[in-house]
Amino acid sequence: MSVQVVSAAAAAKVPEVELKDLSPSEAQPQLALSTAAVSAMAPAAGGGDPEAPAPAGERPPAPGPGSGPAAAALSPAAGKVPQASAMKRSDPHHQHQRHRDGGEALVSPDGTVTEAPRTVKKIQFADQKQEFNKRPTKIGRRSLSRSISQSSTDSYSSAASYTDSSDDETSPRDKQQKNSKGSGDFCVKNIKQAEFGRREIEIAEQEMPALMALRKRAQGEKPLAGAKIVGCTHITAQTAVLMETLGALGAQCRWAACNIYSTLNEVAAALAESGFPVFAWKGESEDDFWWCIDRCVNVEGWQPNMILDDGGDLTHWIYKKYPNMFKKIKGIVEESVTGVHRLYQLSKAGKLCVPAMNVNDSVTKQKFDNLYCCRESILDGLKRTTDMMFGGKQVVVCGYGEVGKGCCAALKAMGSIVYVTEIDPICALQACMDGFRLVKLNEVIRQVDIVITCTGNKNVVTREHLDRMKNSCIVCNMGHSNTEIDVTYQSISQCDFLVLKFYGIFLAQLYFCLGKWLKQSMLSSPLRAALIELQHCQASLRTPELTWERVRSQVDHVIWPDGKRIVLLAEGRLLNLSCSTVPTFVLSITATTQALALIELYNAPEGRYKQDVYLLPKKMDEYVASLHLPTFDAHLTELTDEQAKYLGLNKNGPFKPNYYRY
Repeated sequence: MSVQVVSAAAAAKVPEVELKDLSPSEAQPQLALSTAAVSAMAPAAGGGDPEAPAPAGERPPAPGPGSGPAAAALSPAAGKVPQASAMKRSDPHHQHQRHRDGGEALVSPDGTVTEAPRTVKKIQFADQKQEFNKRPTKIGRRSLSRSISQSSTDSYSSAASYTDSSDDETSPRDKQQKNSKGSGDFCVKNIKQAEFGRREIEIAEQEMPALMALRKRAQGEKPLAGAKIVGCTHITAQTAVLMETLGALGAQCRWAACNIYSTLNEVAAALAESGFPVFAWKGESEDDFWWCIDRCVNVEGWQPNMILDDGGDLTHWIYKKYPNMFKKIKGIVEESVTGVHRLYQLSKAGKLCVPAMNVNDSVTKQKFDNLYCCRESILDGLKRTTDMMFGGKQVVVCGYGEVGKGCCAALKAMGSIVYVTEIDPICALQACMDGFRLVKLNEVIRQVDIVITCTGNKNVVTREHLDRMKNSCIVCNMGHSNTEIDVTYQSISQCDFLVLKFYGIFLAQLYFCLGKWLKQSMLSSPLRAALIELQHCQASLRTPELTWERVRSQVDHVIWPDGKRIVLLAEGRLLNLSCSTVPTFVLSITATTQALALIELYNAPEGRYKQDVYLLPKKMDEYVASLHLPTFDAHLTELTDEQAKYLGLNKNGPFKPNYYRY
């Protein structure tokens, strides 16, 4: 065996790699930010920017004049370990001496120079040693584990830092809370979170220009003076801006949540602190949900005269439980497909005794909230809950209405292979023209990675479909109602369910077992229909043979006996508002539309609106859109008198007939 010796001359031929610090002038150009954006992104006092350049005194020293290839050959580990200044350790037997190349050498008492150790495993920073010496006690470890578990259950990051975990197990219904004014007419998770909720509301106000403009223009006239509005919507920062706008316009408001998962606890606390009777918190049970609605409605000495609903649950509750109160309502404003469908059913049956405004089918709601909002929020909700990559994934979207169009466009842009199911031939043709393959759900259910429902219907994805899905398939819903995925039995209304509990499960089983001989006259017709539908419960996901495993907040594994599992998001409820947030600017459009609809119905002269469901006037739609244009520095073209006469239009609108499809 021969040993090759590399001379200094040969070593000098090694190509030199010169490292240079990037000067500020050579850095990548940055976008110029507005003053508001800069102030919003400014770090807190005393905090540092983790990506900011290090001060000159803290940067690694530049190579000195003695650095070069020869020095690199003498100290091969110099480029692999941190700078010596960052890992000095005092040693009583050795002295430290710096090489010419900036490396580290050890000098023993006899004068022998040896190279610094190349490994970094033995290096221990002083602060690390001090930190690891602080072992948590048994109680401390339990508290740490609890805090980590609690933060993982929050689906919104802003509240994770200030949620009071000591109250998490206590139902808000069992707490006695009062705001700073001494009022206790509310029920929220924790009134102490009000300060944080106020900050979120202030941020939302900046992105809701039309609603703020409406508040400024109309608060002097008080067009809603005397209005007593009971509302049931998603309680978010954007809803808070709407509620405070209605209050500024003269209305009294009482509010509950339309979804058990979408409430932002800190925003609800801020509203309660401001004096609004709010009854909602994130993670309500089904019983809590109806209790909150009843607390809004059933108040001694307070008769609501306007309803603002999202989903129809509030309207249905008042209609069923308080029929005399329902007859005194001046108007209903409904913004969801499900709620509008219920109103049309009441109208068709001749049971709708008050005028109602269909906000859902207004142009501003359909095109902006349903289409553009869902186009962005579908990706946000899926990313936050599953951390998945969309490229190459096979996705089936059930329904190609405005919500479905937004979901499909977003997923296609991310590289997903998108299939569409649809019952309407016109929407189906649109899907085909947009480049999506139209299928039946049974044809692709075994191969898709994600199933998204957005139809507003019931039993779109049944237990049969769920049984045939492949392992780790993600199932979620973008429609308002939680009836689209057959998670659990949801067909019986709350009122019928209370009757069912009165009769007892035994009678229900007896009815099914002895249905041929049992006299159906013994049971009321609503209960009989409820009992007939009850047998569908056996086919849902809430059955003994399936195991539910909570992964994180709003994410569950449903495991089959053979080990197959699906990933169910938000238990089949609305994905974007349950698991993430939605763009504030889009909600400004919807909220402004709702406010104008309330003003119109409340101030309409007697006889203008009869006991039926009405669409928002086209002029009002155009007005809402015009209020948002200044945000984009947009400038509308105005018709000349000659052009207006040629088209047969008013110069100020409306510019399209009611039958026009945008």
